[in-house]
Amino acid sequence: MERTGLQRTWVRILLTVLTLAVMGMIFLFSTESAEKSDETSGTFTRSLIGVFYPDFDEYDAGRKLQVYDSIQVVVRKIAHFTEFAALGFLMRLCLESWFGKRKWLNPVSWAAGTLYAGTDELHQILSDGRSAQWEDILLDSAGVLAGVAVAALAVFLFMRRNKRKAGEKACP
Repeated sequence: MERTGLQRTWVRILLTVLTLAVMGMIFLFSTESAEKSDETSGTFTRSLIGVFYPDFDEYDAGRKLQVYDSIQVVVRKIAHFTEFAALGFLMRLCLESWFGKRKWLNPVSWAAGTLYAGTDELHQILSDGRSAQWEDILLDSAGVLAGVAVAALAVFLFMRRNKRKAGEKACP
């Protein structure tokens, strides 16, 4: 088995803590009531409206609602994808730090992240005014997959660079 710099004790601990922190953050977001969740994403939505619709205040009430709702959906979907991409990225690195370079790291990281996405959607049912959506599980799973792919690519490039450097040091 080929060891990587990820297998230092402090790196293992850091990656484990960061992975659990992202899982905790996702859990806390899912505990928010529908009203609180709308408020959280609404902050970003209003910021984007200010940038992309400078004359928004001049719109009639129906048009304002249409623009707000369409931007809000995009903000929420990007947030879902991003938080699960971060989870996939950290989970992949965390597993490699504990188990070394293994062929099963990518599929296990993706499957574990997707399972967490499913449990997260079920958890949302328990929050006031929230529901579970299959589309969100699919989007979250795609985010996990993207994060896993970026982590795998980063490890591959890092290892390749280190092999080159080791080869340069060996040659006079």
